[in-house]
Amino acid sequence: MKRIYTFVLLLFVSMTCVAQDTIQHAVFGNKKRTNMDATYHRSSWHNILVSHNDQKYAEEILITYYARPQSDKFNDHSLDVNVVTAKGKKYAKKKHIDSYVYNNDIANDLVAKWFNRDETTGYCDMNLIYRRGLEGATTEQIETSELAKLGKSILMDSGTDLVGNTFVLVHDVIYIDKGERNKKVAEGFRIFGEIMSAVMESSAQSSGDKSYSDLGRSINDLSRTTADIVDDFEGFRVKIQTHLYRLNWQDADNEYFYENYYLDSLYFDEDKFLSWQNADYKLSYVGTQEVVCGETVLVGRYDLSQLIKIVVYRTMDECVVKLQKNYEEFKIKEPIYEIDEDGNVIAKIGLKEGVSEKSKYEVLERVETEDGTTKYKKVGEIKPVKDMIWDNRYMALEDGAPNSELGGTTFKVTSGKNLYPGLLIREIKF
Repeated sequence: MKRIYTFVLLLFVSMTCVAQDTIQHAVFGNKKRTNMDATYHRSSWHNILVSHNDQKYAEEILITYYARPQSDKFNDHSLDVNVVTAKGKKYAKKKHIDSYVYNNDIANDLVAKWFNRDETTGYCDMNLIYRRGLEGATTEQIETSELAKLGKSILMDSGTDLVGNTFVLVHDVIYIDKGERNKKVAEGFRIFGEIMSAVMESSAQSSGDKSYSDLGRSINDLSRTTADIVDDFEGFRVKIQTHLYRLNWQDADNEYFYENYYLDSLYFDEDKFLSWQNADYKLSYVGTQEVVCGETVLVGRYDLSQLIKIVVYRTMDECVVKLQKNYEEFKIKEPIYEIDEDGNVIAKIGLKEGVSEKSKYEVLERVETEDGTTKYKKVGEIKPVKDMIWDNRYMALEDGAPNSELGGTTFKVTSGKNLYPGLLIREIKF
């Protein structure tokens, strides 16, 4: 069986959508705050990097990608293989990316991971379905047989919302060569150093004072170092094109998987084991976004590795934000963390999630219908308070960026009453 790539991403999206079955909140002074993590279904994702291994800084970008921090807004549904290679200084062609995503059993692997399917035996379990479907429960105290029953119940009730919100993101990262401008500046520093070295050496010979020679060598060394910095650091930039795919999982798939593919370790069914060989789950293309990072300036304490991390992580985050703004099914839902003494809403999102002074959010309450499905009822709207938007981008706090210490963004309530921690907020496209 091939890699579990795209199904992981769909998982992340569905986990974001089903929320807060067991949310509780308490009052601390005049503030209302959740006293436990809000239980809600976050979406799941699997990320893939297109690595152009013949471009400058290819290895550094690859190492940076492997070391990236995990998102707390999505469930990690990563498969074993999450990097593919390409040649050249241009984005890989979309048709080639589609071919890779559609023809490598990624969708099947994503589904298999949901059920922890063992490739050798075919045995499955419901642990992940249960844990992500009801995150507030303590599965350690439940016997395996009971867990399987509860997991099946969650699959039948919420499987479409869980598994069906699994996404695959393919990030094509291109280093932007700084071109002739930086090369000319760097060369200017080198020439300056050589000239000053020659002048000082001439002065030393005519005066007999060797200190001139030492000064000339120092100037030359400094100039070369400055030239290297200009050439390697100043204006380090990348552009990233991110392609988004979603796992196709319908209501009928919940029952079908369980009846035709699910193998319990207590009983082997050869027909079910063999039928998985014909499984043919699919991924659907959602959309593509591109972000070109702005100019960057070297801060004295940063080395190349740190600078690449800042540029790559922030640019990749911006791609994800743009996808969320433009594609409804990929938007995250975030629980209200706190209501302050003035009635303002505080949530754990900020610049990393694309919050700006122009942003608007709807407040949602989860409602279960008579048939057991989940709906979200709009109960209000909020907008960010000026100068109270949290800068939670990578390394913002270490940089001493304004508002990086806030810990959350403050929102003014523009409509709705009696909002409380645990309700969900979702951005409204403006």
